[in-house]
Amino acid sequence: MSEQDRRKREVIKLTEEIVRLEDANRRLNERLIELYILYQLTRQLSVSLNLNELFERAMNLIQEVLHLDEYSIMLLNEKSGFLEIRASRGISDDAVAKGRVKPGEGLSGKVVALGKPVLVADLSEVGNYIYYPGSGHKKGSYLGIPLMARDGRIMGVLNLHNPDPASFSEKDLKLFQAAAEQVSVSLDNALTFQVTKELTNRDELTKLYNRRYFFERLEKEAERAKRYRRRLSLLMIDIDHFKNYNDTYGHLRGDEVLRDLAGILEKNLRKVDVLARYGGEEFLALLPETDKRSAKRVGEKLRKAVEKSDFHAQLSQLGPGKITITVGISVFPEDCQLAYEMLDLSQNRTIFVRNKRDS
Repeated sequence: MSEQDRRKREVIKLTEEIVRLEDANRRLNERLIELYILYQLTRQLSVSLNLNELFERAMNLIQEVLHLDEYSIMLLNEKSGFLEIRASRGISDDAVAKGRVKPGEGLSGKVVALGKPVLVADLSEVGNYIYYPGSGHKKGSYLGIPLMARDGRIMGVLNLHNPDPASFSEKDLKLFQAAAEQVSVSLDNALTFQVTKELTNRDELTKLYNRRYFFERLEKEAERAKRYRRRLSLLMIDIDHFKNYNDTYGHLRGDEVLRDLAGILEKNLRKVDVLARYGGEEFLALLPETDKRSAKRVGEKLRKAVEKSDFHAQLSQLGPGKITITVGISVFPEDCQLAYEMLDLSQNRTIFVRNKRDS
């Protein structure tokens, strides 16, 4: 072998080694970037148990470290059975308002049904939707990743969309899966905390809010009404002659009446209203942005709904189970200037709606 050939071989080997080292260095840099991204997600998301704050942090981090412009988190509503958008970036207001699918429907629903990521390189070729039929996104690429709780339940979906086809590689899939795992851990913690906190705010028998939580909301709503010069009404709802009922049918049957009555009251109030059990046979309802005339209408509506209900419908041997209520009403700031005075006024029946037999 000539000296020239030997040198050529050494140059080739050296070139190959340089390429190998550069490739190893590139992979190392990519791995360091991935670890940095996951570190940032873990550090930032682990500091909050407030669900809304968690969503805000997650949305900002995905944009900052994963460099995406269009993405969303959908959670599974256990009551309705639908996936609903709870946080998003770059999604149209119309999609956010209407975004609601059942597991198995659309691409996001498919992620839940399969329990694994769904990657679509070109949306124009599949003719499927992400959020609801006709919600756009007819081109580009889609990646949906399930958000899993520690016990294996699917809590929701992380939806990622890029306007360019074939934008998500297998390497991206692994990175986004790891990111979704971090979001899932924080989300699971926040939801568990929220459920625990919610239970401490509920009355054990009726599952309505308890008096402690009600008074917290009363102070906040009164302050809000004062700041924006709005009306705030409070209803004190009392079951008529409930002691006689308990003496006749027993306290266990009385507890059933309280639970049934709570459901009737809740059904006939708005979602923005705050309904609580005050104690014994007394209930409280806080009606934001409601004046005296409207509050009296609500009180009468509740009275009629209770009066026409048969609380012994499933127990024919007890005879008709008719219950009536009396409703005391007070309005802030029309009747008082301090929140706690509203309770005194409603208890004293300054204004009331009651059963005609007790008039």
